[in-house]
Amino acid sequence: MHYPPPQCTTYTGIRSFPTVHCLADATDEEVNSHWAGLGFYRRARYLHAGAKRVVNEYNGIVPNTVEELLKVEGIGRYTASAIASIAYGVEVPVVDGNVCRVLSRLTGIANHIKAGAMKDDLGWTLADRIIKAKSCNVGKESKSYESIGSPGEVNQALMELGATYCAPAGSGIDDDDPLKDYYVSTQLGVATGKATRNNSTSARGHVESLIAKNAFVDANKKGKSCRLCDANGVSTFYDAFVDRVAADLSTDAKTNTNTLYAIAGHASLPIPPPKKSKREEVLAVAVISMEVSDERRWLMIKRPSEGLLACQWEFPSICVWTSAKDGKPKEKNGKKKSGSKPTNIEVPLIDSAVRADALDSFLSDILQSNSASSSIDLSKRAQAEESIVHIFSHVCHTMWIECAEFEVDNELLLGKKRWKFNGQEIGWMSENDMANVGITSGVRKVLTKAQQPKKPS
Repeated sequence: MHYPPPQCTTYTGIRSFPTVHCLADATDEEVNSHWAGLGFYRRARYLHAGAKRVVNEYNGIVPNTVEELLKVEGIGRYTASAIASIAYGVEVPVVDGNVCRVLSRLTGIANHIKAGAMKDDLGWTLADRIIKAKSCNVGKESKSYESIGSPGEVNQALMELGATYCAPAGSGIDDDDPLKDYYVSTQLGVATGKATRNNSTSARGHVESLIAKNAFVDANKKGKSCRLCDANGVSTFYDAFVDRVAADLSTDAKTNTNTLYAIAGHASLPIPPPKKSKREEVLAVAVISMEVSDERRWLMIKRPSEGLLACQWEFPSICVWTSAKDGKPKEKNGKKKSGSKPTNIEVPLIDSAVRADALDSFLSDILQSNSASSSIDLSKRAQAEESIVHIFSHVCHTMWIECAEFEVDNELLLGKKRWKFNGQEIGWMSENDMANVGITSGVRKVLTKAQQPKKPS
C-alpha cells in the first residue's frame, strides 16, 4: 500500500474540506485520514471540534474578538490574538518563541523563551506596548500609525524578525536588521567584553565574584530575586559569552574585538531552556494477521479518546517497562531528586518470554470478546530480532514486535469486523482500511517491520 508523503496530506485536506461547513460535517476518521503522518494528532481533533463550534454557534463565521475565539476548541491565547490582529485588525499583541527571542535581546532579560515570565507575562506586556505605539518620532520625522503598520502587520513583522535576522544564529549587527541599534544584548556583549578583556587584571575576577554573589543571594532569599531573569540567568549568559568569545578569537583574528563581543552577547541571549529527559517506555506489540477472501487483515485496536494518540488505531500492545516508575534518578531514601539534571535513562532489555506472557492474556481477552470460533496458530508465531524506536515530543517508545497467524471461521468474522472490548473499539483492518482511518507513522513502522522475515520464537 502506498501512502502519500505528509506534505501532500495538507493540500488534500484543503481540497476535501474547502469550507468550515465541510470540515464540520466530516467524520472523525475522514479528518484523521487526511492528517495521518503529520503528528500532533490532538490538533486534528481540535480543528474538527472547532469547526463544529464555529458552524453551530457562530453561523460558520470565525469570531473576530479574542474573547470569543478563546471559546473555540484548539484556540489558545496566541492563536486567538493572531487571528484577531491579522484577520480583523484588532489591536492585540501576538507572542511566540520568535517574538520572545526578539524581546529578550531588546531588553537584556537573561531568561529562556519558554519561561512563564517571558511567554505568559512580560512578553505580552512588552509586545502590547509595541502594538499600541501608534506613532513614533525618528529625528525630525514623525511616523504615523499607518506608516508603522497595522497591528497584524507589526505582529507578523516581529515574528518574521525572530525567524530571520533575530534567529538563534543572528548576529545582531547586520546592517539590514531594523533593530540592530536597539539590541541591549549587543550592548551587554561589548560592555562585558571590555570589562573582562584582560585576564590578568582584577576586572574579570570582580565581574565573576558579583555574578557568584548574585547567584548565592537568589538561592538563599526566595522571593527576593528578580522575577524576570532566571535564577541562574546572569551566570548562564556570562559563561556562554566567555565561551563564545574564546572560540571566535581563536578562529578569527581579523574582526574587531568589539564586534566579536557584540555578536557573542547577542548569541548568549535568551539563555537555553532547561533540558528534560524523555519518558522511556518498552512496549510489546502484537501483530496478528489473517487471510480473508484473498485479502490480508490485521488486528487493530482504537486508543482511548484522551491521552497520547487519542482515538488513533494501532496494533495491540502492552507496556512492559516505563522510566516513570523505574528510570528516574532517586535519592538514597528512595525519594525522587528535585531539580536534578536530565540524565540518559538506560532502557532495559526485557526478556522475550516476559513480553510474550504480557501479550498472551491481553490478546486472549480481546479475541474471546469477538465470540468467534478461532485460534492463534502458535507454530507460526515469531518475534522480530530487533526493536523499533519511535520518538514523540515527551516520550520514547521501544517496541518489540511479535507476529502470529490467526485462523478463523470466515463467515463469522465477516459478520463482525469491528466490536467493542472494555469500551475500546477492536477491528480487523486491511491496508486500505488503515489508509481510510489514517494510521500514525509509528504504526507504519510496525507494519513494515512485521512484513520482514522473522525468526521463530
